[in-house]
Amino acid sequence: MTSSLGRFSTSFDTHQEAELLPAQASPAHFEGVPAARPATVLVADPGGVIGEVLRYALMEFAGFRIVEASSVADVDAMIAKGVIGEVAMVSVRFNGSTAGLIRSLRAAGWPRVIALTLPSVPIGPVIAAVQAGAGGVLSIPGIIDPVPDEGNPARQLSGRELEVIRLVADGWSNKSIGLQLSLSSLTVKNHLARIGRKLGVGDRAQMVAIACRAGLIPMASPGGRVN
Repeated sequence: MTSSLGRFSTSFDTHQEAELLPAQASPAHFEGVPAARPATVLVADPGGVIGEVLRYALMEFAGFRIVEASSVADVDAMIAKGVIGEVAMVSVRFNGSTAGLIRSLRAAGWPRVIALTLPSVPIGPVIAAVQAGAGGVLSIPGIIDPVPDEGNPARQLSGRELEVIRLVADGWSNKSIGLQLSLSSLTVKNHLARIGRKLGVGDRAQMVAIACRAGLIPMASPGGRVN
């Protein structure tokens, strides 16, 4: 990744590059951040598709600490806890809530906010994001973007619950999920019980299917792992 955050390549089959508008490029090194501590970057994206691309690029090439949010509630909870980093990347795909999220983040003390978009997104939400306080726009081509179903109950899931259901979609057992998330098997089981109540189902496959239809996790591939 270059020092400007303006261009980075991904490991996806498209091998296309994301571009930050040249006049709005932000430096990868943030003033006031000790060299021993990585800068904190928030990636807020309701579908998770953009976040999947950015997570690898920002961590692997720039060494940033990534904080992810998949809903307005996640961002609100983060702000309430006083979490403040160096740059927030907010998707314009929060529909009418994007501008409010950007204003809330700026008011909470996040010094830089970048609007995330895809080539398929109309220009209106992008303009609204800039008007709300976004200092730049990052457009990421080459992503197959399912249309999020805003009425899907999976959109009520918390960030931790999404982590659990994504690992379930990959085929991991409760014990393996717990090891990856530093949780006990009982805690994972309790998370799944809450997920089931929110989604109105009790079967793991049904939970995954509902979350996939909401655009919150990629469609599960065959041959998942169960340990």
